[in-house]
Amino acid sequence: MTGKRDQLRFFIVEDIALIALDISRRIEGLGHIVVGTAEYADAALQGILETLPDCVLIDIMLKGEVNGIWVAEEINRVSPRPFAYVTAYSEQGIMEDAKRTKPIAYLVKPIRDNDLRRVIGLLLSE
Repeated sequence: MTGKRDQLRFFIVEDIALIALDISRRIEGLGHIVVGTAEYADAALQGILETLPDCVLIDIMLKGEVNGIWVAEEINRVSPRPFAYVTAYSEQGIMEDAKRTKPIAYLVKPIRDNDLRRVIGLLLSE
């Protein structure tokens, strides 16, 4: 993120539309902007590169061939920016792979406003 400001721009990578909508509404309710959402990894990466959000919220398990960890690895490689995982999974192998990508946080579904406030606080304190 470049410089401090009050309103952050988020991109949501989530393959369940109702969950993506819920997270979007929560972010907007906290005074921030959702610049895009995607259900699939390839669409997510394209959307992230087009919108250049301040933070990406990534579900680890996505529809399609690759998962959210791949999205995070690609973000780190081509357009580094803060991201947090959103997950219902806690399998040790998956969590070890996720940890190597250096997320700013892990949010466990169902997401609550306080979870998002914590991520926003981390971003605004950078």
